[in-house]
Amino acid sequence: MTKKQFGIIFTLMALIAFVGVLAAKLNASGLNDPTDLGQVISQANLEDKKDDKKDDKETLGTQDYFYSLRSEKEQLNSATIQQLKEVIESENTAQEEKDLANNELIEKTMLINQEGQIEISVKNRGFEDALCSIEGNKVRIVVRADELTEDDTIAIQEIAENVSGISDVIIEAK
Repeated sequence: MTKKQFGIIFTLMALIAFVGVLAAKLNASGLNDPTDLGQVISQANLEDKKDDKKDDKETLGTQDYFYSLRSEKEQLNSATIQQLKEVIESENTAQEEKDLANNELIEKTMLINQEGQIEISVKNRGFEDALCSIEGNKVRIVVRADELTEDDTIAIQEIAENVSGISDVIIEAK
């Protein structure tokens, strides 16, 4: 098994685990209608805040922001990967379409891996949380911080360029 294949498999397993944990939390709460989702998310964030004893400066709104963005991103990625797998596994699909879907799946998995590497590297710089999304030729990074110094911005820019090879980086502090 090559490193590329191992990376793809590892990323897919991480996505499956994340969705499983999210489903378990939602099912344990007895989700009855779509408005309950907001309550479940708020309760989960409150529990995390109590358990981790995070700084008093951090607001629930910031937690919700990062949680909802991360959740939305994971759901979108999972749906895209699932659709591509269905195209690849379908017997009615032409081989050319299967090859295109397979290449797109590999590309998507590599992007997810790069986003994860950037997020981890930014967190290792001392930030509490970070979200990264690579869209075309742009990298967007949202960092949980009151404000960013010029040194922080330069370091985050370098991390994004080194991992993704893209120089157009948008950095936001939340």
